Amino acid sequence: MMALSACTAGAQDEGMVQIKGGTFQMGSPATEPERDADETLHEVTVADFMMSRTEVTQQEYERVMGKNPSERKGNALPVENVTWYDAVAYCNALSQREGLTPCYTVSGTTVTWHLNANGYRLPTEAEWEYAARGGKQTPFHFGDYVHDSEANCYNAYGYNNDASGHWVNGYLQHTVEVTQYPANAYGLRNMHGNVAEWTWDWYAAYGTHPEEGRYKVVRGGGWNDFPKHIRSAYRSAFPADVPLYATGFRVVRSATTASGEVKSVSAAKAKNPGGKALIAYFSQTGNTDGLAKIIHEMSGYDIVRIERSTPYSATYNSQGLYAEALTEYRNQAVPELKAYVPNLADYDVILLGYCNWWASIPAPVRSFLMHDDFSGKTIVPFCSMGGGRFGQTISAIAKLAPGSVILKGLDVTYSSYDRTAIRSWLDGITAYQQTAAVRTVKSEKVSNKGLYSLNGQKVTEPRKGIYIVDGEKRILE
Repeated sequence: MMALSACTAGAQDEGMVQIKGGTFQMGSPATEPERDADETLHEVTVADFMMSRTEVTQQEYERVMGKNPSERKGNALPVENVTWYDAVAYCNALSQREGLTPCYTVSGTTVTWHLNANGYRLPTEAEWEYAARGGKQTPFHFGDYVHDSEANCYNAYGYNNDASGHWVNGYLQHTVEVTQYPANAYGLRNMHGNVAEWTWDWYAAYGTHPEEGRYKVVRGGGWNDFPKHIRSAYRSAFPADVPLYATGFRVVRSATTASGEVKSVSAAKAKNPGGKALIAYFSQTGNTDGLAKIIHEMSGYDIVRIERSTPYSATYNSQGLYAEALTEYRNQAVPELKAYVPNLADYDVILLGYCNWWASIPAPVRSFLMHDDFSGKTIVPFCSMGGGRFGQTISAIAKLAPGSVILKGLDVTYSSYDRTAIRSWLDGITAYQQTAAVRTVKSEKVSNKGLYSLNGQKVTEPRKGIYIVDGEKRILE
């Protein structure tokens, strides 16, 4: 590491490490166990930068933002349940608090990064991986395997292990304090596990750097992810405006300023978010089936079951079923389904249900997503699981349906159907549909008495917002 020559010192500097840039191999070699196809190995050069030693804590976030959205509370625990936009807002607020120039200008869902600013920002995907590796090319900065003392993740089955059904390691099932695990060679803690971390970039194939996208890259994996998902090379894709209990962030600063700007423009727009809804679900042991039927009963939405053309040879939660599901997962299998939805084009909102298998979606759900074009459709996930919550299932959906819009999902433990929680979740979907269905109309002032005309109806001058005019919802611009 080296001293930085053009980075103004700030109050947070004692919590930052100076990282000398360089050229490294980003991604994973074809021989790395459990790698994904989007981890193509390629050479990347990064400039010098500073990165926070730990994930942003709840105490730090609350001191700057005046609130703590985290699900599991604790001053020294990482802040989680924050969107990408929340992380951007924090970076700007912290910069202003310390007298630095904010890096970002925000206009709705468009964020402009000013390269000449000296304030705090999110790391690029390349900076994050370079920092996480700490100069190593092994799957983890501590080597080729994950022991419980090295990272906080769903380590019950270990890395590159079989489906024996025997736990070889542990699982804490929650976040821990940001300093609990050993640091890497750069002095950074919890680059693997605890909470996954937002980066600047949109998810896209390596070699492209789009300014417009639908899903942001999240790195490092969380406490509920398998060892595969906390590797240095693993890439997760997640909707920028959806918070999650296992997603947080850490901040960086540029060592030297540059010129120009880079934009981040959200393309996450649904064709008809207020349109017709369908419940489509896969269930092997009956847990998701029970949840889907309750959702159907409460919502009245059409419902269809996703079924494998050839049933699994194993039954219930057996070792054989675990092994079969693991083989499909590792081979990215796309099994034939008994039937497909012939009129899927008629539906604009898909409530997609499944069980969490190996921290990802079952292969039949992959088949469902790959069979049709989900561009412009709204997908709302719901999941039954045994403790891993959503795992990497949302990322799997985003990668298979890159043109979709994903809303906040619902996860339940097996058959623990909390009808109050289900109703609250459904109400959020209904509100989304109703808001999306509101027509936007411009108002015209028709007199000096403060009257406005909305589609021919005179109303007293209001502020911008949604109003009932002639029995219909309208947005006054």
